[in-house]
Amino acid sequence: MTGRAFLETARLVLRPLAEADRAACVAAMNDLAITRWLPAVPYPYSPADFDGFLPLHAPGRRWAITRDGTFVGMIALDPHFGYWLVPDAQGQGVATEAARAVLAAHFADPQAGDVISGYLTGNAASANVLGKLGFVPVGQGRVVSRALGAEVEHVDMALTRAAWAMANPLVIDTPRLRLDPLTPADAEPFRALVTTPDIGRMLFIFPPDYSLSDAQAMMAQNRWAGTRPLRLAIRQGGRMIGTIGLGAGDLPDIYYFLAPDCAGQGLMREAITAFCPAVRRHFGLSGLGAKVFTDNPASAHLLESCGFVRSGVDRVHSAQRASPHPVWLYRQG
Repeated sequence: MTGRAFLETARLVLRPLAEADRAACVAAMNDLAITRWLPAVPYPYSPADFDGFLPLHAPGRRWAITRDGTFVGMIALDPHFGYWLVPDAQGQGVATEAARAVLAAHFADPQAGDVISGYLTGNAASANVLGKLGFVPVGQGRVVSRALGAEVEHVDMALTRAAWAMANPLVIDTPRLRLDPLTPADAEPFRALVTTPDIGRMLFIFPPDYSLSDAQAMMAQNRWAGTRPLRLAIRQGGRMIGTIGLGAGDLPDIYYFLAPDCAGQGLMREAITAFCPAVRRHFGLSGLGAKVFTDNPASAHLLESCGFVRSGVDRVHSAQRASPHPVWLYRQG
C-alpha cells in the first residue's frame, strides 16, 4: 500500500474521497453499466450508502480520480486492486494512467508485495487494462454480485514486482529526447563515453581502463526493475548520447553525463527538467540532491538553472582523479 494520499499524473489528480463527491458518486453507482461489474456495490445506490462508505475511506489506499478538477471515478489498493470510471472518462486511457500511478507508488517501496486483482467474466475493458499493467490470471471462481442479485464468474489476477517492471518501464519523452531503460546494446557507447577523459574525470566511479565487460555488467545491474538506484539512457534519434540516474535514500542524488558533440544545445537541461519531476512523482520523493566537482562550473550552472540550490561543500574521490577533490553539494526541493 502506498500511504500517499495524493498522486498526480499527466492528466489526473488522485486524492482522498470527500463529501463533495457524494452526488457524482451516487449518480455513477446508479448506472448499472458501471455497478454490474462491482460485486460489492448495491443497486440502487443511495446517498446513505455513500455516507456509510465515506468513513471507511482510507487515504493512501483509496483515491478519487479527478481530471481538470472533476470527479471521474475511484481507484483502490486496499488490499486488493480495483477501479471504476464514469462513462465520459472511459475509453481514453484514464484507468490505465491512474492505475500506473497507484502501482508505481506501491512498488516504489522495496518491501511491497504482489498485488491481487481480478474482473468479472465479460468485462473485456478491465481485462485489457489489467493485462497492460502486467497482471496475469491465477484462478477463477464465483462471487455474489449485490447489484445483479446472483453469483457471477470472476477471474483472479496477480501482479508481481518483476512483471510490473517489465510491463511498465519508466520512459520520459521530451521535445528532442527519450529517456528510457538501458539495454545490452548500450554497453559499448556507454564505455566509450565514460572513458572519454573530459567526461570521466567529472564522474565518480568509472576508471580510465573501464572495459566493455565492465559496461556489460553495468547494463545488467541497471536493468529496469522499478526500484532505485536506477540509470536511464538519454537518446536522440535512437542514438544513446548520455545517461541520467537516481540514487537511493530519502534525498537521492541525480547523476548524468552527455556526449561532448551534443553539448551546448540545451539537451542536458531538457533531460534534467523532465527527469526530476518524473522521478519525484514516480517514487514519492520530497527532494533530490546532486554533487558537482568545483572545477565543473558548467554543470553547476546547469543544476542551478534547473532549480537546484547549492547547499554545501565536500570532498569526493573520482576514479579518474589522483586524489579527492572538492565538490559542491546541491539540493532541489
